[in-house]
Amino acid sequence: MSAQTAKSAPRRASSGAAPVAETGVEPTGAFVPRELSPAELGRRIKMLRVSRGLTLKDLEERGGISATHISEIERGKASPTVGALGRIARALGMRPATLVEPNVRPDISVLRGSERAAQRLVWNAAIIEPLTAPADDADAGGQLITLPVRREPAMVHRHEGEEWLTVFSGVVEIRIEGQPHVLREGDSLHFRAHREHAYLNLASSPALLMVATRPRLMF
Repeated sequence: MSAQTAKSAPRRASSGAAPVAETGVEPTGAFVPRELSPAELGRRIKMLRVSRGLTLKDLEERGGISATHISEIERGKASPTVGALGRIARALGMRPATLVEPNVRPDISVLRGSERAAQRLVWNAAIIEPLTAPADDADAGGQLITLPVRREPAMVHRHEGEEWLTVFSGVVEIRIEGQPHVLREGDSLHFRAHREHAYLNLASSPALLMVATRPRLMF
């Protein structure tokens, strides 16, 4: 896969779009439904919010719940009350029960290359594609990220755990708490992700990265 991926039109979910489906999963073991942990619920809410192109402030305005509290829920630092969950669900345009439905995941997950585009998300113009759907009890996740040609940083965020990335093509600046780290094709970086970090494309063509995180963030 190359940076040419960025030329295909990513699916931008609107505010009324359905949740992003987990497709391309080939079960090789028994399916075991599990209740969502606070961290998993938070990741699900964040994935749905980002897939709709909504910011924390957008959810605050739509649902009447503070952006700070939503951020705590998304990071697994707080468990929402029934009332808060209902307001978040309404802000996302879905039923509260959908947010807390138990996960049903296989022991081994396979995602075909031809199916990856259907699960794309767009976050601050960056195109994010999962490497696989999550497997049962798995804590890490990986994504392919295509950074467009632009001078503004993309995906300014922080999260618990660790992050690893490798540049497949292009020249990328990773800013960790304002400190720049310039990476070229084949270069890699590993850091504790609780510090604010962002990605910036320094080249005149799209850049392609593989990013792995622990815990899994979105998909």
